[in-house]
Amino acid sequence: MSFRPARGASPRRLANVSRRGVGVAILSLGFTGLGASAAQTVSATPTSTGIRAVELPLTRSDASPRSHDNPAWLALRGGDYRNAYLAFRAAGLAASTEAERASAALGACEALLVDGLADEAIDQLSNWIDAYPDDPKQFAARIMLARALEASPRQGSDEAAVSAWREVLYVGSVPCADAVHIRLSMLLASLGREDEAAAEVRNAGAIVAGSDSTFSSRLLVAEAGLGRPGLSRDPARAAALAEEAFTAIVNVGRLPDDTAEAAWRVVSSASASGNRARADAVRWQIIGEWPETPSALRAVTELGPDKVPATARATIAAANGRWEAVRDATRWVLANAPADPAVGQARALRGIAANAIREPGAELLLDEGGGSEAGSKWGARAILEAAERRWTAKDTQGAVARYAKLATTFPDTLEAGQANYQLGRILPSLGEMTRAVHAMNLAADVGPVGFHTVRAREILRRASPRPPASTEAFVESGVITPSDWAEWETWLRVRSLAAPANSGELTAPDLQVAVDRLDGLLAGGLFAEAVDGAREICQRRGYAPATIAAVADRLRTGGLLTFSMTLGHRLLRVLEAAGETSTLALPAVPKKLAFPLAYPRLVRDSASRENVDPYLLLALMKQESWFDPRAQSTASARGLTQFIRPTATAVARELNWPNWAWDDLFRPYVAVPFGARYLGSLLRDFRGNVLFATAAYNAGPSPVLKWIGGDWGQDPDQFVAGITYGETRTYVTTIATYAEVYRDTYGTA
Repeated sequence: MSFRPARGASPRRLANVSRRGVGVAILSLGFTGLGASAAQTVSATPTSTGIRAVELPLTRSDASPRSHDNPAWLALRGGDYRNAYLAFRAAGLAASTEAERASAALGACEALLVDGLADEAIDQLSNWIDAYPDDPKQFAARIMLARALEASPRQGSDEAAVSAWREVLYVGSVPCADAVHIRLSMLLASLGREDEAAAEVRNAGAIVAGSDSTFSSRLLVAEAGLGRPGLSRDPARAAALAEEAFTAIVNVGRLPDDTAEAAWRVVSSASASGNRARADAVRWQIIGEWPETPSALRAVTELGPDKVPATARATIAAANGRWEAVRDATRWVLANAPADPAVGQARALRGIAANAIREPGAELLLDEGGGSEAGSKWGARAILEAAERRWTAKDTQGAVARYAKLATTFPDTLEAGQANYQLGRILPSLGEMTRAVHAMNLAADVGPVGFHTVRAREILRRASPRPPASTEAFVESGVITPSDWAEWETWLRVRSLAAPANSGELTAPDLQVAVDRLDGLLAGGLFAEAVDGAREICQRRGYAPATIAAVADRLRTGGLLTFSMTLGHRLLRVLEAAGETSTLALPAVPKKLAFPLAYPRLVRDSASRENVDPYLLLALMKQESWFDPRAQSTASARGLTQFIRPTATAVARELNWPNWAWDDLFRPYVAVPFGARYLGSLLRDFRGNVLFATAAYNAGPSPVLKWIGGDWGQDPDQFVAGITYGETRTYVTTIATYAEVYRDTYGTA
């Protein structure tokens, strides 16, 4: 059921934009003296820059400031920063209370800041701080001011930012003071003031040590301390900080790769301080607890392969694609330890390794490895590879037998879905239509969702859900409604997945400090620091489904969409482990969290102009950038739709946007229409074929023409199988799968 981003589009491969890289005010909006009323709208006509503003009804003055029905906040969270600014300004003029005016004015400041208009944001934030000295959001405003000063190109802004960060700490109760000290430390270090930077880390440490701190607080301080150059001369202190950071990482629930990397830092620091016993103990811990990580492979190498049990070596080597090592380890297990509890898995891995390195006799070894005792992950893969070898060799009966075995032996795996799909394609040639239709329906509806699901539905001629008729209805469909939450809670109770009383609630007393800190970080836009805070809250409840959903929703409404979606995918994995294998069969809440309707107004309007399916555009954006508007790849592709400069320049010329600049790709209201235009042009070039067009988006048109080979009507499976770039093949199938989930979640009959 669960989806993971393809390796080529993982957030790990996206480099953070430098703090100086986006903040230059390249687009002057001239918003002074706006005199709109609450009844006015922003026109849908092109501006002088060529960037189209969408029609946006302004909010009622009595609307809740961050509710899903507040157009200003919708525009802000939807990436339409210019219209958000205008709507906030108009709402402020129409407000009847000082609190409403303050909230609207601060929203306008945030719109300027996220739009990269740092200097304008500085001026308005300074005015806001003076105008509303008693407002409880003073600390958030001052954090925004410090961030804006860091991004400003004005001379002297760095020193002003230092002062601004320090002033944040003097506005009363700051729920994330540790993070403020660390941010200040980072700035001071960038200015070469290392002694002052170290002092700020110590200040943060004092706060953490002297209060009911969270593990995410401790982690922030420990990792900041590890970043101080002076620690290289103090191995004992570095080792202590590495231990503290490792403990905190375990307790905030980071994923295995990250946790194992932190453990390796303990190994390194222990070795540097001469504590060989501790280093070896952690190496063994990595092997035992996080075997499917690169760090585990390194631990095996450093301990000595002869010291690590062969079954563990095989698992670790397989996870890291070291098939020769898998072959050697499994050979030893099968020859010398036939009673090993993991012998079934070893047999499966032996066959998979033989197939990977094209070893003679691989067919027989795969068949031997496909026993039901092998464990679902590797056993299912062994049978699938055995079936595919038979099908490639035109042994139809042999392939059918193995696909059928896979579908019945491991019914809740992605491989079983693929097997049912293949049975649905093959069995008609054997005259078994009833059985074929049954298998194809299973592929379309049961088990984990993948490209086979999309293809099965296409072959069965299932009616594809369509987007709502209007933009407003499309935007509204993305809201997680009270009825969605009620359905979710009932669904959990029926399946005995509901957590004990209050364990899924973020109002529980034992979570107060962690939740308050998280809210403070979100309010100030300190999103990087908020991630571990969110993880910790989930970890404290054992990643109970209700808790994950509540935290993910809090992040989504607080502006941290990317990690909210990541938590949504973690929720899918938790539900999968509980036996709920089909994403399409889940209630709306987990599907909307894992597949959010990101930037809905921009997506719908841009897709409509280019005659592109908005769900396809969303799927592409999700794969390209994980909905991070400041994503930047190692190839210097930028923004939500990941354009390189030559392509962006060509699209800007097509759209007649003469004032476009390269940094504009970090703005959603630019990146989304650019992506829609380019995708639309590819669809037109490739005669509406979605697979061809998405392959061209990733690899360029020329390779796609080679893969087509003049056969424009070729079978989709044949085309995908013929893609010679592994990354592009995964890219194409992933986008098709994502788009199907989006249609199923948000589409209408």
